[in-house]
Amino acid sequence: MADVPAFATGVQGVDGVWPPLPKAWSYSSLRAAEECPRRWALSRATYAGLWTRPGYPPRPILPALVGDVMHRVLELILMGLHDRACRSLVDPCAVEVLRSLGGYTALTSRVIEEHIAPLEANPRVADRVAGIRSALLLQVPAIRQRVQAILTRTDLRYASHAEHGSDDTHRRSLMDGSNPEVELRAPELKFAGRADLITIDETGCSITDYKTGAPDPHHADQIRAYSLLWSRDAEVNPENIPVRRLLLSYATHDEWIRPPTDAELGALARQLLERIAKVEGQLRFRPPAARPALSMCRLCSVRHLCEEYWSGPAASALGSPTLDFVDCEVIIVSRNGPRSWIVETDVQPRSALLRTPTETPGFAPGDKVRLLDLAQAQDDDTSRFTLTMTQASEVYKLRRQGAS
Repeated sequence: MADVPAFATGVQGVDGVWPPLPKAWSYSSLRAAEECPRRWALSRATYAGLWTRPGYPPRPILPALVGDVMHRVLELILMGLHDRACRSLVDPCAVEVLRSLGGYTALTSRVIEEHIAPLEANPRVADRVAGIRSALLLQVPAIRQRVQAILTRTDLRYASHAEHGSDDTHRRSLMDGSNPEVELRAPELKFAGRADLITIDETGCSITDYKTGAPDPHHADQIRAYSLLWSRDAEVNPENIPVRRLLLSYATHDEWIRPPTDAELGALARQLLERIAKVEGQLRFRPPAARPALSMCRLCSVRHLCEEYWSGPAASALGSPTLDFVDCEVIIVSRNGPRSWIVETDVQPRSALLRTPTETPGFAPGDKVRLLDLAQAQDDDTSRFTLTMTQASEVYKLRRQGAS
């Protein structure tokens, strides 16, 4: 339980420092920590030997990147419409707003470059940036269509008396009108969030959350949490204006969520305090507990650093007839050909043929390695079990016995 900030992993050259607890939790970060404290801590630790940024270098997932780009495009257009007092896309001034942003296609392409730029310094994907850029640019027409679908259903109310120019040290009290990208805080709950759009009129407050993916039950919980934050944020809501409407806006439709009652808000606050206290207690362990499960671990970007994953879900998946792609920990026995190797595993099948895309895959006979995202198959002619590295595969050499 004692705090030991520095730690070493089983992967060569990967030493880290455990992250501090956040000053304020968001809905998504709290859920992530509850699902797996180890994953939360490993992904947010500092790895000075890898790069200068906080956290482990992320492995971007294309659908998530598309969602991030779409959300940013929506944000920029909404802010532009708000600044010009446009009420919707059919308002005459909306044409000028879109023209000033360069139009949908140019704006989307520019946002894609904003998301690509940080990847060039990411040691994990620096050699794949061109492919990621190309894949994102192919999505521009679909992103444009989905953004337009959402915006055509969005009605804005001009905040004629709103105070503009709110920096972090002078957060403003929101008045009548539509306000995009509102930071909400409840310091006494150690909780914060950012609402996509808050509209205030004579009847109360409406909170809209734009969703770029498929509907999920957690979306309703998240927007209810924003309702709680709005009720507790005395800086942006000093008059304690009540929430009357909660809206989840998807590309295909809108979903109205019933706002919590005062009693439900009180219960939600108590539950939140309990959840945060519990998860922070779990994160103080060194290392924090891991909760390995194949369905969740396969999406984890730091699974190669988690010993529990490799002794559990990863091992049980190898050789499964229902899985086409697996992760595998192997010892490189010998070279079989220019781009093939004989490897040995700790589970059945004990011996396998590993095919690599190059003749220099980053390992040599005698190395113990962890391989991510391998295609597995049984050769019909030789009955030999084969593992094939793909463009998405990664190689991590493990420390030798006794090495620090």
